[in-house]
Formats: sequence, C-alpha cells, structure tokens
Amino acid sequence: MGMGLGIDIASIDRITQLIDRYDRETLNFLFTFGEIDRSLSTKNPYQKFAVCFAAKEAVGKALGTGLAGIDWHEIEAFVSDFQLSVRLYGKAKFQAAKLGYTNWNASWSSCNDYVLVQVLAC
Repeated sequence: MGMGLGIDIASIDRITQLIDRYDRETLNFLFTFGEIDRSLSTKNPYQKFAVCFAAKEAVGKALGTGLAGIDWHEIEAFVSDFQLSVRLYGKAKFQAAKLGYTNWNASWSSCNDYVLVQVLAC
C-alpha cells in the first residue's frame, strides 16, 4: 500500500480578500456549506477559511491529481484550534479508493499571515 503526502501554504490576507469579495452562493463553489458555517461561527473566520482552502490543495496533491477533475466541494475540512480532519466525497473519494487510501492524517499551523496544512494519506 502506498502513501500520499500533500502540503500547502495559504495567505490569510489573500483568503480574506476572496471571502469579502464574494457572496455565500459564490463561495460555495470553493467551500462546502459546512465549512462556511463552521468558519463564520469562529472568532477567527478568515484563518479557518484559509485552512480549509489549503487543506483542499494539500489533499489534491496527496491524491496526485491536484484539483484537476475534482470539485472543490468534494473535499471538506473540519478545523478546530490546531486540529484538522478531512472528508472526501464524489470523485475525490473515488480517486483515494483507487490509490488504496483509507486513512487521512491532517494538521495545520499558522505564523503571521500564513497557514500551513499537511496531509498524509495511507
């Protein structure tokens, strides 16, 4: 059985601009309804959105496809204070199964304006 590793870094400021520019319906192209609701209910929503965004990118890298052929909302991040888990749906879940990935270990950290996400699939 193989393993997949994905790492991504995202600027909180850049994600803030994205969130402030678009309405909820447009944001749903990138984020699930759950990610939007959970992020908005925290004291630091922009940081949580940045973690969700970076998690999707990192999972795509771990799958070896990037996000080509996978919809953004097919990867869902569950973020709490320095804990992260991911759930896959649709084509993302199919690609993971094809690679034999059944377990996802994810973590995140932040420094200044950036968040770093790493995921390990096995």
